[in-house]
Amino acid sequence: MVALACTPALAQLNTQHIKGGVGLKSGSQPPPHTYVVLPLFFVYTTDDIRRQDGTRLPIDASISSVAYGAGIVYVSERKILGGNYGTQVLFPVGANNRLQGTEIDQNPGAGLTDSVIQPISIGWHFKRADAIAAYNIFVPTGRYEDGASNNTGFGMWGHELQLGTTVFLDGKKQYHAATIVSVDFQSKKEDSETKVGNTLFLEGGVGGDFLKGGLTAGLAYYGGWKVSDDQIEGFPFVNVLGKNKTFALAPEASLALVRKGTLYGFLRVAYYWEVYARATTKGSAFTFGLSLPYRPIKLPG
Repeated sequence: MVALACTPALAQLNTQHIKGGVGLKSGSQPPPHTYVVLPLFFVYTTDDIRRQDGTRLPIDASISSVAYGAGIVYVSERKILGGNYGTQVLFPVGANNRLQGTEIDQNPGAGLTDSVIQPISIGWHFKRADAIAAYNIFVPTGRYEDGASNNTGFGMWGHELQLGTTVFLDGKKQYHAATIVSVDFQSKKEDSETKVGNTLFLEGGVGGDFLKGGLTAGLAYYGGWKVSDDQIEGFPFVNVLGKNKTFALAPEASLALVRKGTLYGFLRVAYYWEVYARATTKGSAFTFGLSLPYRPIKLPG
């Protein structure tokens, strides 16, 4: 029974990509400046595991995954291919991740997790649309040992290509629809033949800007699809369970922190409900992020 309970997790290993990390205006690059992301907070909870046919696995599996960190985002006035050059680093402050490894119910305790380096992003701004292209590297800085029960890192390098757009639905750019496509590729896990399958993510949303642009609100979404099979050392049979798929919807709000004509930062909050899941868990995710300009920005007029 224990082996059967673990099988869905064995078949569906995770990448380092955090679903729902971006939503409304996901296809837009921030204006040129240096930003400090502090904090970035993510919580995923579930007690529902779905088979490939969508039916619920009849086991008690209460699972939670928590990650929190900080980072630096830099967008330059410098142009590459007609768009602004940008870069960013997200540092892992810590994680308590029960969805990591090759078992479904771990409780490793808090510890350092993996980092994300974005060596390049290019953002374009047009009259009725924005666009962005980026390359991310996931660095295995977290604690990991093959077969251990207290891993907080993933033990693998990851590479991610991204392409997104935000389309403005009216001439004043008040209403918008956005999506960004991310494709993840992974190395084998450290000291193992286990390799996470390639994964496709879609993230974005439809919303509007209110309070003279100080509030952005709307309906966000994310979707994730495994596009190649996991390779799990010692478990060659698990691929028959199928590739996982998820889709989630969320109310999202972003608030500009402005006082006396000066911008001090942006606060983003979203709560996702997974409305569709196959061969994976079906749960909910809460994301919270605060972005602060390195120096407050004086707003025009």
